[in-house]
Amino acid sequence: MKTKLILSIIGLLFITGCSKSADELFELSNDNLKNNEIDQAIIDLETLVSKYPQDSLAAHAQYKLASIQLNWKNNLANGYAALQTTANNFGESIQGIQAQKEIDQFPEYILNKAESLRKRKMVKEAVDHLMYLTEKYSQHELTPKGQYMLGDLYMNEFRDFTTAVQEYRKVIENFAGSSQEAHALFMIGYIYANVVNDPKSAQIEYNEFLKKFPTHELAPSVKFEIEFLGKGIEEIPALKHITS
Repeated sequence: MKTKLILSIIGLLFITGCSKSADELFELSNDNLKNNEIDQAIIDLETLVSKYPQDSLAAHAQYKLASIQLNWKNNLANGYAALQTTANNFGESIQGIQAQKEIDQFPEYILNKAESLRKRKMVKEAVDHLMYLTEKYSQHELTPKGQYMLGDLYMNEFRDFTTAVQEYRKVIENFAGSSQEAHALFMIGYIYANVVNDPKSAQIEYNEFLKKFPTHELAPSVKFEIEFLGKGIEEIPALKHITS
């Protein structure tokens, strides 16, 4: 008897939920977002789109699904898929047109979002975004900047210098000719010289830098580094005052 009662209540709740109008589902999703019930808000919007595909709110709901995935869940794959669905199914709507614009500018969005996440100390999420950029948009003009930022994150936030060198190296190997190439090569030499105390490796990287970029703005710094490789601050005339 008790089992039948529970099943009846569940069935009643299901019927009640399914009977909600498009307006009610949309407002319910807003309330759930305000209460940080993100997954339930997604269910509300998906129900709206599925049950009322011709309603004027359907395009808005589908676009909002993309926004939630991108800005609340930080899920680029699901967010991009939701944008595509918005553009494909509601292409003539305001939301459909906006979704297509965001699809066209997606690499720029990813890079800006990664920078924002980094400032908010969400470093893992920033790395995930940059990895997505380098994997999905390997030929895009912004990708070298994203790859360089990966090296910078591993160096400064994670303090993982081995991985930082690997990520900087990818800039040189995969994006030769980009404005980030010289900076990445400099940073590899800098890590060897000043962080992990490997002057021999630093010499190799710095020599390579001067061979490739003899007139680069960083060339004087490289020459300075080479001159005093392996020496302490007290042995460098220009810096001796720091310890005095």
